[in-house]
Amino acid sequence: MSIVMAVRDWMRRDHRQPVLRFDEAQEQRFIDSTHEARIRHFMVSGVVALVIFNLFLLSDWLMAPDTFWLAVRLRLLVFTPVALAVLYTPWRHIELVKAMPAHRLEGVVVASGVAAAVCLTVVLVSTDSPYAGMYRCGLLPILVYGTLVQRFRFRFALLFSACVVACHVASVGLAMGQPSPYPEIEAPAFLVLVVVAGYTLIMNLRMEKEERRRFQQKERQAVLRSELEASQAQMAALSRQDALTGVPNRRRFDEVAQAQWRQHERSGECLAVLLVDVDHFKAYNDHHGHPAGDQCLKLVAQALQTALREPDAALARWGGEEFIVLLPHADVALAEEVAARLCAAVRMLGLRHGGGGVDGVVTISVGAALACPATDRKQLPAVAGQADAALYQAKRDGRDRHCMGANSGGCG
Repeated sequence: MSIVMAVRDWMRRDHRQPVLRFDEAQEQRFIDSTHEARIRHFMVSGVVALVIFNLFLLSDWLMAPDTFWLAVRLRLLVFTPVALAVLYTPWRHIELVKAMPAHRLEGVVVASGVAAAVCLTVVLVSTDSPYAGMYRCGLLPILVYGTLVQRFRFRFALLFSACVVACHVASVGLAMGQPSPYPEIEAPAFLVLVVVAGYTLIMNLRMEKEERRRFQQKERQAVLRSELEASQAQMAALSRQDALTGVPNRRRFDEVAQAQWRQHERSGECLAVLLVDVDHFKAYNDHHGHPAGDQCLKLVAQALQTALREPDAALARWGGEEFIVLLPHADVALAEEVAARLCAAVRMLGLRHGGGGVDGVVTISVGAALACPATDRKQLPAVAGQADAALYQAKRDGRDRHCMGANSGGCG
């Protein structure tokens, strides 16, 4: 399914309830569109968080002085080197990290946050300080860091919050029996942690939903813009195409002809203009009816297009039953050859002409004129006028034939 079709399908759905996961194709596009930005965010916020994490050594010294050197070893000698190695990898090997699956990258960052919580838990379990119960509030900034600062995807934020709460429970359970001046704060402290976890998870959920909604709107806008551009392109093409026959119209022919004229002015080559008219077309319309006349013009246009084998040749409907052909890089011989080929192609259609056509079938007459833009003083309209005069000469000579304009050749 293409991106456009997928987004159209999404646009038809009921979106009153936002989703946390799209269908497989859209989910992959969402991940790809945010992957690099999330890597940069993890790097910047990770550096800031590492600095703050080590600043908490002051709290270790004040709240748990008996385990201060344990805290120094955990924070500065264990956690910090590993964290720096993790942060250094995307800085030096960004392409390697970009190639990493998004869920694996998310898992690494979640693990770093859990490791920070574990470091504090080890200090809390090892200390005999009476203030350990109050110091468990140090898990709160770690919790907020993961869910709101790093903005883990919701399922990872849920896992991370559960791990932090588990660290709190473990620190309480393993510290049973240790002296505490305020044992009554244990339950409220746990409730505060759980409530903060709930609040931050709600905020995390809302942020991810909003991010996904913005992504959907961006895709929708891209599709609408693409459809608008396609519609404009189609309208532009239709404005240069004859609605009946499907060949370019006079406006498009003028654009191509002017461009070719300028090119031939520079190259010094000649070009030819051929005017084509369906013989006795009014009689054909009167005898067979206008619908048949329209069909006749369509078939003639198709035959002319098929007969034009020259790659740069341009065919257009000139008006009524007339068509015009531009032959770049031409001489008299090529112009006569192409004109004869066009006459033969229409004759071979074998369209019955009950209104008095040549030999009872639909035929055309062709007038051709040659011009060398680099040396001739005449302009394109004058060349078309010469071709028109040659066309009338072909009709006077009996139709179903071609004729070259004055100073270009003869009739055949």
